[in-house]
Amino acid sequence: MKKHFLNFLIILVFFLIPSSVIPQKKIDHFYRQVNFEKLDKQILKAIEDLNAVGLAVGIIKDGKVVFEKGYGFKNFETKDPVTTKTLFAIASCSKAFTAASIGMLVDESKLDWNDRVIDRLPNFKLSDPYATREMRIVDLLSHRSVYNTFDGDLLWYGTNYSRREVLKRFELMPAKKSLRIGYGYSNIMFIAAGEVIENISGKSWGDFVKEKILNPLEMKYTTTTNSVFNKDMDYALPHINRNVLGLVNYDNVAPAASLNSNVEDLLKWLQLWLNKGKLNDSTIILKEKTIDAIFTSQTVLPGGKGDEIGGRHFMNTAMGWFLSDYTGRKLIQHSGGLPGFLSRVTIVPEDNLGIVVLTNDESPLYSSLTNYIIDLYLTEKDSDEFSKAIEQQKKNEESKSKAIEERNAKRITGTSPSQALENYAGIYEDKMYGKAKVTFENGELNFVLLPAEKLFYSKMTHWHYDSFNIEFADPFLPEGLVTFEINNEGKVRGFKIDLPNPDFHFYNYHFEKID
Repeated sequence: MKKHFLNFLIILVFFLIPSSVIPQKKIDHFYRQVNFEKLDKQILKAIEDLNAVGLAVGIIKDGKVVFEKGYGFKNFETKDPVTTKTLFAIASCSKAFTAASIGMLVDESKLDWNDRVIDRLPNFKLSDPYATREMRIVDLLSHRSVYNTFDGDLLWYGTNYSRREVLKRFELMPAKKSLRIGYGYSNIMFIAAGEVIENISGKSWGDFVKEKILNPLEMKYTTTTNSVFNKDMDYALPHINRNVLGLVNYDNVAPAASLNSNVEDLLKWLQLWLNKGKLNDSTIILKEKTIDAIFTSQTVLPGGKGDEIGGRHFMNTAMGWFLSDYTGRKLIQHSGGLPGFLSRVTIVPEDNLGIVVLTNDESPLYSSLTNYIIDLYLTEKDSDEFSKAIEQQKKNEESKSKAIEERNAKRITGTSPSQALENYAGIYEDKMYGKAKVTFENGELNFVLLPAEKLFYSKMTHWHYDSFNIEFADPFLPEGLVTFEINNEGKVRGFKIDLPNPDFHFYNYHFEKID
């Protein structure tokens, strides 16, 4: 009995000793010597195989830029080459800048992550009174509001609304779930976070980011808006199927998506995070505890199946970032996507590794190349990421073709509109989105959503019954249907838009005829 008691005391003392005092066995991760010449050849082949337009790639390892190169074209028509200085719209990779800006205000004790939003932004309002009252700053940055993914994005996409008007109109969006009950990616909540920054600091979001982040890091090429672009600047244009698109201004969603940057500047940005918030001269931009708070898991997403050793087992949101694991390492990433631009930035803290991939088309190259580089550094396997991307691209095209076939099969031929075409003409309004206009000219109907008239206009061709086909000027979106509603007096009373796509939810809006 005495012997057992002594053994118990020894074990107890052992567990009471701080872990830092106990010698730890060092875990030796596998490191492959990366063959950059081979990487270069793989990228060139992938561009051709995936019909990509242009991209820029950067890798920083142990504080040194080890790979940095531009490929392809910033404009496929003129064949102007991409360089390491070429600016790309980085879209949602902008969100980390907003999270960092909030973190700086936390460092200055001007707010707390758990402050109620209405205490810092008194005019903040959602359709759910409880969510309005209880939404916290951390919630704005963690994609766990009361809405589904991308709800409200049509309020900013291509519209003439300011950020404040976007938020005001979004007040009418019905809640889809309870607060913090689950994941719902929200650009609108990041717009609200940008308004918090302005309200607390007295500076606009753009001025704050430039003063507190871009200037200290000497990110001299990065812009917070594309409205400053001119013919002498080195910037990429967006493409779909190698067709050049015009630039769309995203100032009204700036805290979520408006930054334009290049690999040279973004590698400096990633190094700041790898340095735990310090510049190379030890100047503190963000406190280490704030970095840790930003990189803390907030909202759970579906992870891997757990059936592969070294594979992914979890995926969560952090604040302005996403977290997952791979080969026993923590991956900190964010992707960016706007029509004609896709990008991804990656941090692997345990390996002191940062990766930037920027593209100006809709190919999956931004993702497959990132994964390929991660495999080069962290595994011994011969990565097949590019072949996976080719197969996925093929499946995506087949899926689009199938959707068109199914849509056409549902069309009922031999029908006619219930009204004379001129009776459909008029002004319509959705209280949240705004006004739409249907005109009858030269025997044809034309359709336009007035807040985004440069993108959302189309001729209307009869489909069946009181449904009309539309094909917006914006090539990012597929064809859709406008279906008119007829009241019990036989008059047109409104319409809904059926335009299935993963990004912009037209089904949230119901337009009623007002004139």
